Amino acid sequence: MTAKSKKNNPVLRYLESAMEEYRKITWPTTEQAALLTALVTGFSIFFIVLVGIADLGLNELFTLLRSLV
Repeated sequence: MTAKSKKNNPVLRYLESAMEEYRKITWPTTEQAALLTALVTGFSIFFIVLVGIADLGLNELFTLLRSLV
């Protein structure tokens, strides 16, 4: 394959471009990844509990309102 046909091949151009972008990635350290994972897990648990409490409260309110009608 000549250099000219390599430049005209859109698949090869795409792959070369993708590899250039891949080399620019800066990956987090193990400590950063562990901290970020813990943060996401903590926020997820917090919101699960928050939505669960809201659901229980609204369910009780709805039940109370239905019993009054």
